[in-house]
Amino acid sequence: MKPSLALPGLLLFVCALACAQQSTGDRIVVPARNTSHPRVVNAHILNGSITVKTHNGKDVIVESGSESHKRSPSSGAPAGMRRIDIEDRGLEVVEADNVITVRNRFGGGSNLVITVPVDTSLNLKSNNGSLAADGVHGEIEASSLNGAITLTNVSGTVTAHSLNAAVKVTLDRVDQGKPLSFSTLNGPIDVTLPADVKANLSIKTDHGSVYSDFDITLGSTRAITEKNDTPDGKFRVRVDHTILGTINGGGVEMTFHTFNGRVTISKKK
Repeated sequence: MKPSLALPGLLLFVCALACAQQSTGDRIVVPARNTSHPRVVNAHILNGSITVKTHNGKDVIVESGSESHKRSPSSGAPAGMRRIDIEDRGLEVVEADNVITVRNRFGGGSNLVITVPVDTSLNLKSNNGSLAADGVHGEIEASSLNGAITLTNVSGTVTAHSLNAAVKVTLDRVDQGKPLSFSTLNGPIDVTLPADVKANLSIKTDHGSVYSDFDITLGSTRAITEKNDTPDGKFRVRVDHTILGTINGGGVEMTFHTFNGRVTISKKK
């Protein structure tokens, strides 16, 4: 798999290297070479945010305000002379068979803005930064350790997980063929669904409340039998406080789980 950059993007990338002091970031354009199936964008960074927006064009445009990475000073310079460095840019974009992979090769702060066609699937990851997407129709996976996830007016299927921040998702349409999952350890979950969605719900918050304006038909709680690690071999039965229910008669599986936070499931107006 070879890096594939559109010529304008490549020129801008090289210019960013040659004129690093004047440049504020990178811009790479990846043209559409195969329109027979939707594109997939995998964007993974260590520190910083990722924002995805849509346009009517077919290209994928990746813009970065990442900090420059300077080479470490070296000794041995000739007497009376100093080394003049060109700052390295860490943005790397690779395309193969309509799958576009975006990475920042260095660990410094990075803020990516990715513009995609509407019908695009996303796989977004950041260790320390927020993730956001607006208007995308496809399969969306978003994961952040320390950053909020905000998906607005998306369609298809969603898997969103944050360790220490809020998860907020607004869905225009739900793909009935694949499950959806929303989770965070410390933070609220706020999901807005189409009024006519058909779904089976599994909701759990260990330290929080659950709210909804849907007419949810509740199922029974589940009893779980566990074997104790004691010589007498007795079993312990505990109640799983997961809320089970259906919307509009049931349908696609949806899971909501937060340890410390509120769960809100709203009807799209």
